[in-house]
Amino acid sequence: MFTTNEVLPDDLIIQILLWLPVVSLLRFKCVCKSWYALINGQNFINKHLLHNQTTSNKNRNSRFLLIQRQKSSNDHVFSKLQYESLEILSTQAVPSQYFGIPNHASINIVSSINGLVCLDLNVRGLDIVLWNPATNETKVVPKSGISYPQGRALSRDIGFGFDFKTNDYKVVNLLEIYDPDPELYFYDINYFYAAEVYCLSTGSWRTVSTSAPGYFIDCSYYRTYMKGMFSWSASIGDDPDFFPGILSFDMSNDAAWACRSRIYSDLEDPNGTWRIFFVHNELVSLVTFGKDRERLENCFYIWSLLEFGVKESWTKLFTIGPLMGIEKPLGFWKNESLFLRNNEGQLLLYDPLAQKITNLQVNGRPMQMITYVESLISLKGGNDLEEHGNS
Repeated sequence: MFTTNEVLPDDLIIQILLWLPVVSLLRFKCVCKSWYALINGQNFINKHLLHNQTTSNKNRNSRFLLIQRQKSSNDHVFSKLQYESLEILSTQAVPSQYFGIPNHASINIVSSINGLVCLDLNVRGLDIVLWNPATNETKVVPKSGISYPQGRALSRDIGFGFDFKTNDYKVVNLLEIYDPDPELYFYDINYFYAAEVYCLSTGSWRTVSTSAPGYFIDCSYYRTYMKGMFSWSASIGDDPDFFPGILSFDMSNDAAWACRSRIYSDLEDPNGTWRIFFVHNELVSLVTFGKDRERLENCFYIWSLLEFGVKESWTKLFTIGPLMGIEKPLGFWKNESLFLRNNEGQLLLYDPLAQKITNLQVNGRPMQMITYVESLISLKGGNDLEEHGNS
């Protein structure tokens, strides 16, 4: 295969290449035709990703992807941080599809799987872009074009995940459908929910049946993905009796179900509590935060869901705070450390063991953070790959 096989065996060359970062492999495709074919080959792409996701290599090859607004222009930019050192590796503009968006708009990171990142923007309707930050390849997800003659449909939120049964990447669009009869009062309108799924391998949308009537998705910031399940924070139940909980969508079975739970008793105003989902120790975890009864400063309560669909499996792990001047959490790091944004728009790292706060000196106002492992996975279609982890 290689012109250098008189010096090194092919298998040894492949093993060496597996240790290299994506940026180096992209350059090395120019060495010769055989290297170009090897590095572009699906077998090598899969091996390289699995190598990066092994327990011993994962932290070394992981990155934080931080979306922030520049202080001078208020434009969106993405920064990559090395997982172990938190060193800023690079800062770049948003993918070209989002150039020129209004400054008041928000670009949301939906999730990241196997190095692919899903971004959405709700300004001119539902705009979804799939992006590989390592190769800078992008793919605009087309509009579904599915009509709903029985009523009017609005997109409540989207999710992005991996179907390990078909080895395919999917975008799920949760729809709220209602009767637009102008003679009906607001409380008399009949709502029901549906879902559409876009498959990367086919490049098309299709409808799926979902048993999600009576569930209300609260906000697109309250969502996360883990091991084939995409989850949203939701108010669950029939009006007027709603309970906080979690709505999850199984990417392999195209099915949704919910878990109800009352878990906010530690807060002064349980119904007004903010809540954000993250992945922590390979479990879907919920951070609730609100004012402490006595000091009136934010406290953070960390819960984990041990089993999907079982409300009794919510387990409270620990409490952080009260902390002064903290606006919201952004995610977890090692040893229960938590990334925070303060009231001045600075990115902080809180170490609960040392009870120490460090300013990470990131220019710009941090909006969202995710972890991902860089990969060569292409957006041209599905990949013959079993999912490992959630990155």
